[in-house]
Amino acid sequence: MFNSPSTRATPRKAASRASVARSRHQTPSIFAESASLSQAPTPSVRSSRLGIVKRGGSPTSSAGDTVRTTRVDESQDNSRVFWSRDERHLVSSLGLLPKEVAALVRNSDLVAHPIAGHVDPKSGFAMVTSPSMCIAWNYTRRTHSAPTTYTFPSPPVSYSLTPTQAPTLAALYTGSASSEPGMILVSTSGEIRFWDSMSVALANVDRFQEIYVELGEADAVEKLWKIDAQNFLLTTSSSLAFRLTVSSQGGRLIPTLTQLTRPGGMFGRASPQLFNAREDRDGISSVASAGGDLYIMARRMLQKWAFGADGHRYVQEYDLHEAVGSWCFDSWSIGNVSLELNDIVCTGQGELAVLISYVEQQSGTSEYPRLHNSHAIVLFSTQSRTQSLVISRVVDTSYLAHSDPRMLDVPRLLVPPGSSMAFIRFAEVVLMVSLDEGSPYEEAITLKDTGPNAFIGAGPIVATSSKKGTNLPSIVAIPAFGGLMSIEALEKSGSSDSPTQTSSATARLKSKMEQAVFFGERSDNPLSFDLPAGFQGDLAEAAEIVSAEIVSSSSPYMPGIFEIRSHLSDRLLRLKELMNFIRHNGLLTMLPQSTRRKLSRDAEKIKGAIELWDYQNRQMDQIHTRSPQSLLSDSIYSYMHQADIVEEEDFIRLFFRAQVQNLDKVLETAFETARAALDSVTRNEVSSWVVEANRIFIIVERAAAQYREEELYTYEIDREKPAIEMWTAQDSLLDALDSLYTTTEKLIEERSRDLGSAIDEPPSDTAEPGLKKEQQLQSRLKGQMAILAAALCTNMEDKCRATSRREIDEGADPQEGVQLRERWAEMKPRVIRPLVAIDRLSEAYELAENHTDYSTLVALCHTQTGPDTARLQRYIERFGEEFAFVLYQWYIDQGQAYELLNQDEVYGALVTRFFAEHHYPELAWMHHLAFQRYDEAAHALKDVMVDDSTTKLGQQHLIGSIAKLAAVADVRSKGVNEDRKRLLIELDDELDLVNVQSSLIEYLSPRQRHRTTKLDDQITLLSNRPAFQKLFTNFAQQLTDGLTLDLEGLIDILTLKDNFERAGDAALALERLVGDTSLPEGRKQVALLSVWRRVYIRDDWAAIANTTGRSEQAQRSKVRSTSAYQTIKLVNDIKDFPRNFILSPFTSSQPPLPAELAARFPTFSAEDISALMADHETEIEILNRYLTENGLEERIREVAELVKCDIEDEKREEGDVDIVM
Repeated sequence: MFNSPSTRATPRKAASRASVARSRHQTPSIFAESASLSQAPTPSVRSSRLGIVKRGGSPTSSAGDTVRTTRVDESQDNSRVFWSRDERHLVSSLGLLPKEVAALVRNSDLVAHPIAGHVDPKSGFAMVTSPSMCIAWNYTRRTHSAPTTYTFPSPPVSYSLTPTQAPTLAALYTGSASSEPGMILVSTSGEIRFWDSMSVALANVDRFQEIYVELGEADAVEKLWKIDAQNFLLTTSSSLAFRLTVSSQGGRLIPTLTQLTRPGGMFGRASPQLFNAREDRDGISSVASAGGDLYIMARRMLQKWAFGADGHRYVQEYDLHEAVGSWCFDSWSIGNVSLELNDIVCTGQGELAVLISYVEQQSGTSEYPRLHNSHAIVLFSTQSRTQSLVISRVVDTSYLAHSDPRMLDVPRLLVPPGSSMAFIRFAEVVLMVSLDEGSPYEEAITLKDTGPNAFIGAGPIVATSSKKGTNLPSIVAIPAFGGLMSIEALEKSGSSDSPTQTSSATARLKSKMEQAVFFGERSDNPLSFDLPAGFQGDLAEAAEIVSAEIVSSSSPYMPGIFEIRSHLSDRLLRLKELMNFIRHNGLLTMLPQSTRRKLSRDAEKIKGAIELWDYQNRQMDQIHTRSPQSLLSDSIYSYMHQADIVEEEDFIRLFFRAQVQNLDKVLETAFETARAALDSVTRNEVSSWVVEANRIFIIVERAAAQYREEELYTYEIDREKPAIEMWTAQDSLLDALDSLYTTTEKLIEERSRDLGSAIDEPPSDTAEPGLKKEQQLQSRLKGQMAILAAALCTNMEDKCRATSRREIDEGADPQEGVQLRERWAEMKPRVIRPLVAIDRLSEAYELAENHTDYSTLVALCHTQTGPDTARLQRYIERFGEEFAFVLYQWYIDQGQAYELLNQDEVYGALVTRFFAEHHYPELAWMHHLAFQRYDEAAHALKDVMVDDSTTKLGQQHLIGSIAKLAAVADVRSKGVNEDRKRLLIELDDELDLVNVQSSLIEYLSPRQRHRTTKLDDQITLLSNRPAFQKLFTNFAQQLTDGLTLDLEGLIDILTLKDNFERAGDAALALERLVGDTSLPEGRKQVALLSVWRRVYIRDDWAAIANTTGRSEQAQRSKVRSTSAYQTIKLVNDIKDFPRNFILSPFTSSQPPLPAELAARFPTFSAEDISALMADHETEIEILNRYLTENGLEERIREVAELVKCDIEDEKREEGDVDIVM
């Protein structure tokens, strides 16, 4: 049946809904209110793959009866592209739209230029119509070339009742014995064209027959309904109906038109008005037929007609609206329900399914909050005695919808012949609803990119299942973009267990995650898998099950990949897809920390397995049984036999394919095997066994740690208070690591003692081959010892933190934590300090720093000929008094009081606090001795600070700090006067300037940065300004060399870099510029113009101005991230900031004069000045482009207003904040 489009309210999802049926009639749904979760597609092939392998179901699945998944049947066509599937449904691609159809769709916006789609199940043809044409093609015919398309011109529209012309009405005549159907096109003004064959469109499209519908002035043909192969029904906007019959007359197909008339009045005269009520004369909602019965549904009434070859006759009329309302709603009689009859379908002889939409008025309101956004299917049957329709039951739906402005003929109900599965087509959703009372089911197939995309048509078909003699109900849907798709309802698998509501919801959620993970990554998949708001089910349980099935390779959707590494890599990517799905839906905050760590654990095991397999694969051809090289394979074999897993001979590949979740058990087995071997092998073989055991553990530990660092922000695991310890921190693995570390340490010492100190020297090419081999082995053992130390410390600290959290949050036994922390305190120096003896001092420092072993850090700093003072100072600044107090106590214990009292003045406060907490009065009085001439000392230190010879920033900082301390002491002892106050202000300004440069040193210096090691990373926006790049690099080098910059140089280094991380640097440059009194006015203006120009061109205003697909909240967030917003907001916090120092984009487009640049850079050549001028002009060109193309001037005014609103919101209690632009 082909339903031509008219302007209708198009439903979408909503957040809540009212129940449709009375409790005694309602068919329960197993899904929540918003559980219209969208399903997913066919797993994409990431690398070389075989066909999908049939496997058993997952033993960990908790899926309910309606969602249990099974392996893909091997008999399925492997070339078929699946968009989504689970146990109850399957969505697959039927190919892209032909290019002519795709072009027609692209030119439509479904509003001003609407289109409609149709599917004819009998002929296998699909059609897309516009107001000007209809294009048809056979979608069932598989060819290697583009399908043949048949284009028919639409009948002319002599008049239109609406400003927007509706798509041409179309249907196919399929009553001929010919293999090709005929085409019928009808305009809204009543012109009918008939082509007796599709092939006419290829050669002689003007050869058609034409007849006309006699319409009134205010009437128009609204819909064209296909009754059977040769009979059609045209309905008008005034509810008139015309029968169109195509019959053979004289060997030629002839269309004839007959108007339906209803007998009425006392003399039984026929009337073309089929319905008496005025509201039923506003158009026919739906038409359905079965056998010789035809049902015509208006707004309220339903008529039954008898259709035959010799004519038609009116049978009876039924008040459908009243029957449905009184049956479904307890409050129907008081008139607080708005009900609409949307569609009707014959499900059998005398059986009907009616789609309704409704909204119940909320209590306490006088209006309906929304229109027709809840839906239900009402099933009718015919009483054999009275031939009247009675309601059998009501099938409620959980899906909610609201109006859509596009011209789409929705919602529409489709029920394939003989099917108990209904399909409801909405704008961007096809809802599958089971009509079987004993097997409730609901699934929403949702399109992504719903702005331009929508379902423009659909038609029911019958697909044959894999079981002979059975049919599967399905439909063919036509989305605007993405190509035709088949949506099939699969046979339900039998189950003796009835799932609870909670387990069923969790199973649905798990199934949704599986679809997203295995199908959602395809960029060409037109379906969305986003979860709706208010979904039900245990998110953590569902995610853990999906992850566990992936890591164990037991998921029914896992593609079959022969190569082990490719197979493991695919599983790792699936686990990442799972996290991407969770994050994309904003669900990460709903995952408990324990689940996040479990999900990370699964991925870490896969990552470790990949590295282990790479190693095993390299060694496989040289392995000899029961040798050190066979330790991994022997351990896998032992584990597989212990677990009674002997399914195939290649047990190693079997492990990596299906047992990676038990990687920790293989490590335990490897350790036990190695330890047993060490007790029985000769002294010469010990090193090989230790090296091999270490290597296996290091491969896994390193891979797991690497993954944790790389995906730190993916899982957002709280490392300070972990919910559970890392899987590598379990007791057995900790004990194994500790034992391996101790064994390695002893082995290194024994080898040095037995073979001499020469083996501890770096391997040399000139050494004797035997010695060189031993040196290489010794070096390898030392490297392994350092890595084992790092792994042991990392895991032990994590275990302590997890135990401490359980004590605080769960009330766990504190004794376990006490014992564990004691072991950790003993372990740190025992593990870290021996690294010094094997020439791994840098690794020892790093471990002591990362694990805050301050006593070890102090000891390491004094292991050389003299103390490492610079490192000590860095540690005091980094760790504060926690480290300083350990250091000071060490000075006292070692009898080095002079070092304590000789601390830099910057750390005086720390020494003071140390003496306050530790009772050493014999030393404290020397520290508390005050300066005697504070005023003179402060002035002298100030002169030294500003002297040209003081070029080092560190010198300036140290001298300025002492000077300020002296000045403050002077003020406190002698009181305040103008000279002392002016001195303090000048010192503060100079120290502020030093502090700014110090912070830049910390930011730019590769030794200080943790996230980047290249200076170029900070000036990516200067790629087309080479002179500025060079200038920035020179200034940065001066800073990192400890040299000071003048004000203009400081402004350049603050504003030339990208400033994505240091958003306040531009405001800081403006603040320094405002306070300066030494620069010439012209150069000061050049600096001011440069600051604002760089602020405005830092961001891509073209991208910001393009708000397509972006919400207002997202747009405001994007504006707030701009340098302009951040700078304007920050300068408002600067006290007494002058308004004339805030420049508009247009003002900032003024270039400097060459003379001004030459005055600033007197040593530069003319070519250098020209290069700087060129870069200034480049900045101005970028700014002017934003001004002309993106309206930057107006954008900045909007930014200023946004800043004002934000500040007012933040400081509303303190009064209004003025922003000037």
